[in-house]
Amino acid sequence: MRNGNRENHAMLRGPHEGIGSSPVGAPRDPSGGIAQFGKAATEKQVPLPSQPRFMKVALWMLIGAMTLSVTLYSEVPLLRQAAERAYLGSILFLIVPHIMGGVLALLIGPIQFSSRLRRHHPQFHRALGRIYVTAVFVAAPLAIALSKHRHDPRAIHFVVATSIQAYTWMITTLAAFLTARNGHIQQHREWMVRSYAVTLTFLGTRVLQPIPAWNRHSEAGFAIEIIIITFLAILIPDIAFHWRQLTTHCPRPVVLKA
Repeated sequence: MRNGNRENHAMLRGPHEGIGSSPVGAPRDPSGGIAQFGKAATEKQVPLPSQPRFMKVALWMLIGAMTLSVTLYSEVPLLRQAAERAYLGSILFLIVPHIMGGVLALLIGPIQFSSRLRRHHPQFHRALGRIYVTAVFVAAPLAIALSKHRHDPRAIHFVVATSIQAYTWMITTLAAFLTARNGHIQQHREWMVRSYAVTLTFLGTRVLQPIPAWNRHSEAGFAIEIIIITFLAILIPDIAFHWRQLTTHCPRPVVLKA
């Protein structure tokens, strides 16, 4: 019996790999507060199914390639236009913090999913968690403000699409924060995956722009594209989380008659 208890205790303390292995929660400090975000998560872990390391590497390489493509084929050509540079120069108070928040969230995400970082550098992991939450809550509201700043007030569809994207980003991030703070480990991991998936929607809506046919849709079409990709950012992780339940049969318990 003692050996069995030791094995169970070791399982609870063991390292865990996986795309969903973000900061996780456990018994928290009574003082609470945002300074405690992720603290309990790094102190206690629950075993979750591991992911092959090559899958994680391949995913991060894909995200890196998407980021490079969007930068070279979408953002750089835009900045070469004199009119666009003049416009951006007039709204530096909006665009600079928005870009900084978005870039920070994009870069911090992969680091936070590292189980090795959680084990060996828990304080750094917690600090990055707080920065990620702050970055999202800076970049998302400014995205809504920017969508209203330039576009025709009658073209409300783009503002609506951007608002859906931004509020989804904030809600998923807030849910990740609250589940970590309240010690709901697995749920926190899942919400962090959803939050970072919404972070990637900026790339998802622009990565196909090098294809000429992709750029022929109207502003209303682009708004619909934003909404669809934001929806997929929530749907695809949820399918992945429950893939086993969707693809395997759970045998019914046998009831013995007296």
